[in-house]
Amino acid sequence: MRLLVLGVGNTSLFGAVFTGEKLGALFRAPIAQAGSVTENPSGLRSIRGKIDRAVLCSVVPALTRGIMDDIKKHCGVVPHVLTADAPHGLKIGYTQPLALGTDRLAAALGARALFPGRHVIVVDCGTATTVTAVHRDGIVLGGAIFPGLALWPEMLAARTAQLPRVALRRPSTALGRSPSAGIAAGVYHGHVGAIRELVTRVKAEAFPRASVVIVGTGGHAARFTKDKIFNVIEPALVLRGLRAFAGSTAAA
Repeated sequence: MRLLVLGVGNTSLFGAVFTGEKLGALFRAPIAQAGSVTENPSGLRSIRGKIDRAVLCSVVPALTRGIMDDIKKHCGVVPHVLTADAPHGLKIGYTQPLALGTDRLAAALGARALFPGRHVIVVDCGTATTVTAVHRDGIVLGGAIFPGLALWPEMLAARTAQLPRVALRRPSTALGRSPSAGIAAGVYHGHVGAIRELVTRVKAEAFPRASVVIVGTGGHAARFTKDKIFNVIEPALVLRGLRAFAGSTAAA
């Protein structure tokens, strides 16, 4: 079986095709150019007629229907859409379960598929950085949300008169000797520190005295490889979660 999985995020639209359990090459486009994924030869047009099923999750409701129509047009299947009240097999520990973002839900499903029987904390480094605790019994306990890495320099440049906009990078030192170097150090090392602190607190509150797997995902996760704040980095965690969701819908 060939399965199309597609995630619609605030910054980018990305997806892949699973052939059985094997994950194919990822494709991605800025969300402002969502049509480039569905229309260009490297996107949905290139896999037309080869798809048996499709699933997607979306945190941009205004785009969801149009992308569903594109999948049907180019692939000939009507996609299943992951929502908080869909038959995904997890319990949501939010006070209002329907408020959980479907990207976090998909990542939790992916974490459970990769690490069955383990407590997991997922750190998704995207437009926002989210920290999500997933109990080994399949319960999304909650977590934290804060501005993603790329938003920090943008906010500084937009809300100050003299601070420059800086490119994202990993400075070798926290001791910046110019405004731009200081911003780069603060943005990067400050973000690393925020992740470490939130992971420590979430672990203490959710899984005291228990072993936990810390999984990094999202577009910026690989930037933190040298900082060793994750046990595992899995860029396709959301897509793997969508594959797990496809299995639950097939069984329903």
